[in-house]
Amino acid sequence: MKEERFSSDEQILEGGNMNPSVVRVGDSVRRAAGPWTGAVHALLRHLEKQGYPAPRPLGFDSEGREMLSFVPGRVAYPDALASTESADGLRRAGALIADYHRAQASFHPPAGVPWRCEGRDPTGSEEVLAHNDLAPWNLIVRSAEWTFIDWDLVAPGRRLWDLSWALHSFVGLWPDSPISSSEVVSRIAAFCDGAEVKRLDRPRLLDVVIERTTDHAAMLRRRAVQGEEPFVRLVSEGHAERWEQGSAHVATHSDQWAQALVR
Repeated sequence: MKEERFSSDEQILEGGNMNPSVVRVGDSVRRAAGPWTGAVHALLRHLEKQGYPAPRPLGFDSEGREMLSFVPGRVAYPDALASTESADGLRRAGALIADYHRAQASFHPPAGVPWRCEGRDPTGSEEVLAHNDLAPWNLIVRSAEWTFIDWDLVAPGRRLWDLSWALHSFVGLWPDSPISSSEVVSRIAAFCDGAEVKRLDRPRLLDVVIERTTDHAAMLRRRAVQGEEPFVRLVSEGHAERWEQGSAHVATHSDQWAQALVR
């Protein structure tokens, strides 16, 4: 997230859609907490013990905001896209996700803990605790260490559900993308190699990309119709339409890409 000076003590961190009021105070990031925050902090403490790079939970401040350690570096989108656009970068992003899915496997949250519903896998799967927003706008790059931030959308789901959002976002599966179809296939393959997606599972991952992006656009529109913010703003800014376009683009080309991926 980009920094903007707000006061002598706080800096507004720009870039959040779901949590617009995010500030930095010294070496901490602070934002509004929710019923899910305790469970997310427990997961982050587990990841720290596993040696997986993620923000560290620091408790709550006097205003009731959650506090997390500030992760220095540049956000991949829009400040360091060159880091993730190459085949090596895509493999590295995929590998970081595979490492997370391994690290979370030994975490056992208390029964009945609440998780956020935005982005949650509708199947009810508990295969992994999905981050649900693994994307360049949530990846901090800093020389030897890359770190995913914004863990508040964590919820149980399918592994491919988590990977599908990341695949679409890191590869850039948009209708106005300038990259050729053959390059798209190469980029998908590089990401899947890093993420340890078996060759024969890659067509199924593309199917989940369509499912995930369609679901997200529908969620945005549904919550906007109900008059909820920030969904009203996001729809007015074209976010739902953009994800619908992305989903339609993948649906149009998925058979062609899938055939090339399994050769």
